[in-house]
Amino acid sequence: MVKRSQSDKKGWGRRLFQSWLNRRIPPVSRLALSHRNVFILPSRTGWAFAGLLVAMLLTAINYQNSLIYGLTFWLVSLGHGTIWLTFRNLSGLEMSAGKVESCCAGESLQLPVRISSARNWAVAVAVGYPGETEQDFTLAPGESLEAALTRRTLKRGRLPLKRIRVETEYPFGLFRAWSWVALDFDVVVYPKPEFTPVHLSAGDGDEIEGTAMALIGRDDVSGIREYGRGDSMNQISWKHTARTGSPKSFEREQEQGVMCLLDWESLKGLEPEVRLSRLASWVDQAEALGWQYGLSIPGVEISAATGSEHRHRCLKALALWGEGE
Repeated sequence: MVKRSQSDKKGWGRRLFQSWLNRRIPPVSRLALSHRNVFILPSRTGWAFAGLLVAMLLTAINYQNSLIYGLTFWLVSLGHGTIWLTFRNLSGLEMSAGKVESCCAGESLQLPVRISSARNWAVAVAVGYPGETEQDFTLAPGESLEAALTRRTLKRGRLPLKRIRVETEYPFGLFRAWSWVALDFDVVVYPKPEFTPVHLSAGDGDEIEGTAMALIGRDDVSGIREYGRGDSMNQISWKHTARTGSPKSFEREQEQGVMCLLDWESLKGLEPEVRLSRLASWVDQAEALGWQYGLSIPGVEISAATGSEHRHRCLKALALWGEGE
């Protein structure tokens, strides 16, 4: 009979707890804290306080001392009221996920979280990811603030869900109220670029290193214009020049533009993750140089274009490649 190891037992218990937590507090973009998603238990100080009350009660019973009885019951009522005050400190808080700019794997993300207090004062509340820097704040009724939580990215793809812990021990530290908030940040982590230089040779139809094709000044002719200083010999319309007696040039839709295809197949022999990293580097270089570039990877074909939106589309395709398999 095979015995289950201690780590397997812990992993099974953790998965069971996460499954229950996902049903209790599902991932959302905005969440209001209430009795449905706030937990409360005595803190270490609270357990010590409870032990002191038990000792005082036993002493009062043993010596039949009315003063100790009165003090014990007064402290019990104080502790009971603290439960409500601590819970009330979190109840009514609203948390929502802000817009996040994408980054590359290995970089730190700044996740904006909007926090507002609808009804009550929120005093000495801590918000953050476990194991990372937490932020403390106090909110008056109707007040709101934006906290930027730092999170380290480890790999490409959609940012995996990680719950934010919000907690308080106000006012006396006897009880700890907390919640695990699953804010759904819609953000994609790009592959970490592996820089390899992209070189463009002079002339028409030349190839860019590592790409399938590159074209210079090969777009369709849209008209004829006067010759401009710096026009190449290939741009001059000799027929119209001879007819009019003055130099004429072709008017092209994309003059002196560079069009290239960043192709998966040009990186044969490399591991898929290395290919994705190099293609991500080429996308950044082509965008910085103002080239018209397309992307070809298994299952995805993106036509040539340029601009920040096009860059995001290409890098997103690289980031999400293979996730659905």
